Order: sequence, then structure tokens, then C-alpha cells
Amino acid sequence: MGDRCYDVSLGAFPSDSASIFRIFAPNALQLKIRHGRSALRLSETIVAEEIDEGLWEGTAQLDLRGHFYSIAIEPKCKFGIGEEEFSHILDPYGLACYDSTATAIAVDRDSLPRAVPRGGPSLCDLVIVEGHLRDLLGLSGSTGATYGNFCRWLNSDGNYLSSLGANAIELQPLQEFDGEDGAYHWGYMPVNYFSPTRNYASDRGHGSQIFEFAELVRQCHGRSMSLIMDVVYNHVGYPNGLRMLGGDYFFRLDGGGSLSNCSGCGNDLRTEAPMCRKLILDSLEHMLTVYGVDGFRFDLAELIDVETRAAIEERIRRLKPNAILIAEPWSFRGHCAMDLRETSWSFWNDDFRDSIRRYVLGESSGEALRYFIGGCTSHLARIPQQSINYGASHDDLCWIDSIAEKGPVGGEDPTALDVARTKLFMAILFSCLGVPMVAQGQDFLHSKGGNRNSYLRGDLNELRTERLEKFHAMHRHVAQWIRFRLSDRGRLMRLSVAPSPTFFSYFAAENSSAATAILFNGDHSEGDGNLLLLVNPDGAAVNFELSNLRGRETFRPIASGEKFFTAADQFGARLGQRHAIGAVDCELWLSDQPPSSCDSTCSAA
Repeated sequence: MGDRCYDVSLGAFPSDSASIFRIFAPNALQLKIRHGRSALRLSETIVAEEIDEGLWEGTAQLDLRGHFYSIAIEPKCKFGIGEEEFSHILDPYGLACYDSTATAIAVDRDSLPRAVPRGGPSLCDLVIVEGHLRDLLGLSGSTGATYGNFCRWLNSDGNYLSSLGANAIELQPLQEFDGEDGAYHWGYMPVNYFSPTRNYASDRGHGSQIFEFAELVRQCHGRSMSLIMDVVYNHVGYPNGLRMLGGDYFFRLDGGGSLSNCSGCGNDLRTEAPMCRKLILDSLEHMLTVYGVDGFRFDLAELIDVETRAAIEERIRRLKPNAILIAEPWSFRGHCAMDLRETSWSFWNDDFRDSIRRYVLGESSGEALRYFIGGCTSHLARIPQQSINYGASHDDLCWIDSIAEKGPVGGEDPTALDVARTKLFMAILFSCLGVPMVAQGQDFLHSKGGNRNSYLRGDLNELRTERLEKFHAMHRHVAQWIRFRLSDRGRLMRLSVAPSPTFFSYFAAENSSAATAILFNGDHSEGDGNLLLLVNPDGAAVNFELSNLRGRETFRPIASGEKFFTAADQFGARLGQRHAIGAVDCELWLSDQPPSSCDSTCSAA
């Protein structure tokens, strides 16, 4: 095959007069399509012809729309795979899967949904919740994890996502993944990139997932919420249909000739191979044009080669200029965040995650906060929205377990200090330039009891209404931060360009290297108005020296670490030359006054 890419459409193309099947299978000596009206009895066979090197095509003068089909080959190499498996291979380009092992459904392409063009908020105006469809439905009271139940819950009064106020949901993988039907799964073991998983379909046997997932996307848009798909293009699950069809073509090998494993999942896709790159690009285009998703988060994106990342960016931007592209920028091989600086990719900022966690635990200086408040644009990011800021995700410990005074198991019963540190973190998260992301349940202190690897533990991951009710005040506090950030008054936290060198001014705290006061828009490069954020992660109160902050009388308090202030709370509140902040606390102050009455200079800090 070499570096050749076939510019042809692959998969099944049934019509009323004939049905064509086109498969890329360089490991095949012979290839057949087995099909039938019943998935359990694929009794008919189409013998395919190799029309070019590794490219096979078979045609039946029949209307096979809605029929089930599977691929069978005589392999050039078996790789220790059982003989029987080569007679039941899932089409990598199948548009709907009947199961995760072998059988797809021949879909009438003219009947596919068509995405409705949508603008949506710009990236710098997003607040993302990362979640799992099944876990989120734990708050719904529904009895089944289905696309339909998710839609009904999303449209119910006071549902969790609407109550929180985020405007983007990043759902863990929804492309077909391996595992037993109905079993809990995070979805990071994909077996097909074109079919929404049948696991959440109301009718797994007839391709209803196509229309039900399309409806889920539409319902998210109807609630003014962008939908980001978590996608896995660094390895595949079991059975490995790509290995059976392609031999070593689709996979990287180590020095000993075995499958390389920098993903930690047993194989690494050779994304640089032209037909592998085509598979990635074609499936992403399918998800955009058929389902209308708003963007993608790429699992272990460091394993996607540079040229393919550039091709993804070009294809996606051409189809949907404002699409969201987020990289998980690491693997067991390395880290690629710096490589993304001159692109339009964003990335999960693990440095933010680790550094700000240490900061709120009182384990680092204010330098960390000063770096991250600007969206890392002094080093890592070209523009703030490249930095996806977060404190926890589905992986490893959840937030409260990672900071609990009593250790990871202490997250089940957090202390007052744990709660205070969480509120301090949320204030920082929603104040920093960049894009904030909250893990499902982080806002109400969801705990997994210290479990670091819960990918098959639905009992630990599922969100519980009793936990939300117990810590509803915390949830409401986070919702208020989100509401402020997305308001016009919060615009200074959502810059789309790197801030000017003097946009931020810093003010010193007495006897503390960690406590920091930060003035936004000190040079008025973003027009009128200022925000002043005062942060103290120390275990004792501190005083800030604000004598150089001019126009102090124009500032009014918006929030503390404990609450958002009412008009009554604001009455009579003033910033003095020395201003005290309690232990593990913060305050946010706002001035709407024009530059002429609110000037500032920076004290040595």
C-alpha cells in the first residue's frame, strides 16, 4: 500500500436497485460480505473483488436497506487470532452497529439526519461540564440509560445541567465501544467510529441510535448547550477488526515487531497511515454533518501524529469554522501542548489542574496564580481559550477525594476546610482566562471513596440526588460563579486574545507569599470597568496593601469564598488602604466606573 490513500467512499451503499459494499482490507486474500434479514442468520453471501491493492468491492442486485451484514476474509496473516473471528468482522465504516463484535446494519444514507447549522457561543464564552450519559442520568429518576431518557431529563424543570448553568456538555465516548450489552462502560475502547453506540438506544437491533443520538444533539442545542464528543483515535477495543482487515497497516509496532502500547490499552493506531487518517477524518465529518455535534475532545491526542492533527483541524474548520477541538495532550509517550500553540486546538491543562490544587492546599506561592490567571499566554498558550482549565476529570481521583484533609477516602465526609478549599478553587477556576471545565458532580462534592480507576464502576461514578441535596449550597455557589462569569460584568474573565502586558496589576499581602490580589483591566485596554480578585489560601487571615489602588471608593463587593452578596450586603462596604481577607478565603470586587475616575498602578509584589 505504501503512502497511497484511496479517494473513495467506504462502507455499505444500499439502494432500491443494487447494494454496493466497499471495504479497505489489505490483509485479505479473499473477502466476502455475509448478509441477511436476521442478524442471527446471515445466510447470503456476496463475493467481493479486489479492485485495487487492498481495496475490495462487492455488489448485489438487491435492495439490502435495513439488512444486517458482516465481513468475512481469508487472511494473509492471522496474528494468533482465531480462525472463526475472521469470518465475522465488523465494518469499520458501518453507520449503525447491531452488536460490538461483528454485525452492522446497511443504512439508507438518504434517510440519515442532516445537521442544522448552528452558531453557538465562541470558545472563550464556554463553561464545560464533563460527564457520562449514564452517570448523569443517576440524577433523573429514570429507569434506563437511553438517549431518549437523557433528552426527557434535559427538558425537565430544574435538571442538574440547567441548574448549574454551564453552556457546554462534554460527553464521554458515544461511538460504538466494546463490552457486554448493558454493562457499565466509560466507552474508551472503540470498535466503530461512525455508529453512535447502540448501548443507549431504545431499539438496539434496528439502528434507532442514529435518530435518537441526533435528537439528543438537537435537544442540547434547544437548551442553548453545545455538545462536545469525547473521541478515541489512539487505540481500538476488542475484537480488533482493523487488525484482522488491515494486518499491521493500521497499527504502530515496537522494535520487536509487536503492537506498540503508548496508550496503555494494548495497541496504538498508526494515525499517519493514509487510510487510517482517512478513517479518522471521514468519521469526524460524519459526526459533524449528520449529527451536528459542536466539537470533539481527543483522548490521548499526543498519539495522533502532527500531520493528522493538522488535517483534522483543516477538515473541521472547513466544515464548521467555530467547532471545538480539544486535545488531551499527553500519552505514555510524551506531551504535545507546546506543539499546539500556533494552532487553533485547545488542550486540557494538566499543569493548571496540579498547580492550582497545590495552591489552594497552601503548598505553593502566588506565582502560580499570576501565571494561570492570564490563561497561560506568557508561555504555553497563544490565546487564552487554548487552555482548558480544570481541577478533575473522569480519570484518577475526583476533586474532593484529591484534596480531602483525611486523605482520599475522606472525600465521602468532607470537612469544613475541604469545602472552603473547594470554594476557593471554584473562584479561581471561573476567574482565570481560558475555558473552565467542571467534572460531573464536582460542584456538589461527588466522591468516589478514593478510587483512582473507576472506569467500570458505575456504582461509584453515578451521580446521586442525595449527595446533590446534601451539598446543594455548594452547587448553588458554583452556579452563581458561572452566572457571573457568563454575564456582561464577567467579560473581563473571557478575553479572546492574549491580555496586554499591563492588563493585570498585582497587590501584595503582608507576611504571605501565596495570598494575591489581582486587578483586571488595570490599563483599561478592554474599555471601562475593573474587577479585583483577592485570594488567600493560607491558614491565617492576611492584609492586602491597596494604597496604590486609585478609585477604591467606586468598587463594590460581588462575592466572597462563602457567598455572593446581595444589595444589602454591599451597602456601606468599602475597600481601605489595608484590606483583610480571612483564612482560605477570597473576595471579588467590581467597579463599573470609566477610566477617568478609576486609575491604578501596581505595587511591588
